[in-house]
Amino acid sequence: MFIRDEYPSAAGTPELTGDISIVQNAQPGLNLHLRMKSPMQMPALLETINDVSGITHQALKDLHYVHFARFLPAWDASALWVITVFDGAYDMDTDPTAYSDSMNSYLMDFVATLGPIFNAILQFVQDAPRLPVNEYPRDFLQFVNDNNISQVNPWSAYPQMTVIDVLSARSIR
Repeated sequence: MFIRDEYPSAAGTPELTGDISIVQNAQPGLNLHLRMKSPMQMPALLETINDVSGITHQALKDLHYVHFARFLPAWDASALWVITVFDGAYDMDTDPTAYSDSMNSYLMDFVATLGPIFNAILQFVQDAPRLPVNEYPRDFLQFVNDNNISQVNPWSAYPQMTVIDVLSARSIR
């Protein structure tokens, strides 16, 4: 957990050590740290996100493998965190590339379904990849992988369940 003085500065993200993830988790996390070009632009960025929230919510629902997603502005408006949990089987002990494979597949779906929304968000972000993301998907993948704090993965009450598993169990009741 970060406290205010430990938030990443505009100069970079904190270096975390150790693996605190759940082994054999079916739900990897994305902890994307987006440094703002200027903290003064945070209200405009949040308004942009709010304006497209209906499209974003429907796209996430239609993808059928996003457990949750949220945008979290840093307390000082220097950065926006994009925090999600999605389906993607991986075991860091036996297959270290599985996480990056799951992440890249997940990100490519976002390029295809929400590319224009990411383009709008990334206009506010320092050192953003070339835009539009659908024309430069490799740049986008590299940018996300460079700014993702992958050492911190979510805890889950149902770590082996996919979104479809959860929805199916819910419909049985």
